[in-house]
Amino acid sequence: MSFFAAIWDALKPKRHIMPVELNPDNFNASIQNSPVPVLVDFYSNTCMPCRQMAKTVTKFATDYQGRIRVGAFNTEQDKQGKILVPLKVRAVPTLVFFNKGKPVETFVGLTGYLKLSETLEKLEKSA
Repeated sequence: MSFFAAIWDALKPKRHIMPVELNPDNFNASIQNSPVPVLVDFYSNTCMPCRQMAKTVTKFATDYQGRIRVGAFNTEQDKQGKILVPLKVRAVPTLVFFNKGKPVETFVGLTGYLKLSETLEKLEKSA
């Protein structure tokens, strides 16, 4: 690859990878059947910090495509607490990393991109 081709490849805009919308019906199957770690963003439509966190989560999903699966779960869809109660999700935004179907790391509130990257690298090393 030439120098200019390498520069262009590094600078060209990436196609954004959007998180998969999860709900109480598809949540467990999406988490259990993943060959790579999963990050789930628990959010609410009325939460301004959640909107800000969604931008970080989308960038993370795009940059680490193939190394992690990313989902978004609207907490308003789980009125019965089928998913939220067992995971102890009490505030939004909450991010939960799953590895081999089990929750392994939880972040409540706005979480930085670097913290997400460090957590993924830690999970990959422990695998």
